[in-house]
Amino acid sequence: MRRESAMRGSRQIEQPKMNMAPLIDCVFLLLIFFMVSTTFAPLPGIRVKLPPPGRPSTEKPKGLIMRIGNPEGSEKYGTMVLNDEIVDMPDLIFKFQAASDEAKAMLVIQSERNVIHEQIVLIMDLAKRAGVDKIGFAMVAKTGG
Repeated sequence: MRRESAMRGSRQIEQPKMNMAPLIDCVFLLLIFFMVSTTFAPLPGIRVKLPPPGRPSTEKPKGLIMRIGNPEGSEKYGTMVLNDEIVDMPDLIFKFQAASDEAKAMLVIQSERNVIHEQIVLIMDLAKRAGVDKIGFAMVAKTGG
C-alpha cells in the first residue's frame, strides 16, 4: 500500500492508520468461544465387557473356540484352528454357519501376540454375519519360564 500525502502550503496530511489490535483480539475471542462450545460426537466402537478381577477360570469355555497362531514367513494371516479343525479365511463363514445354535451363542478368540488386528476384526465380522451372538477373548496360559 502506497502512502499518499498531499501538500497544502507547508503542512503534510497523512492517511489515517488503522489499529488492528482490537480486531485481532475479537477474532481470538471468537475462536476460543467456538472451540470451547463445540461438542464432538463420540465415535462408535466395539463394546468390551471385561471379566471381573480374580484368578483365571480353568473350565473350558462353551461354544466356538478360535485359536490363531502367529503368521510365519511371508504369510499375511496366522494359522486358524476352529474347535480343533484348521480353517482358511474363505471357508470360515461356512464353518460358523454350519455350527449349532448352542455353539453360536459364544465365540472365544485366542490369539498369539503377533497376530494382526485385521485378521481378528475379519473373524469377528464373519462371526457376526453368521449369527454368532457374543464374542469373547481369552489368553492362553504361558507354560514354562
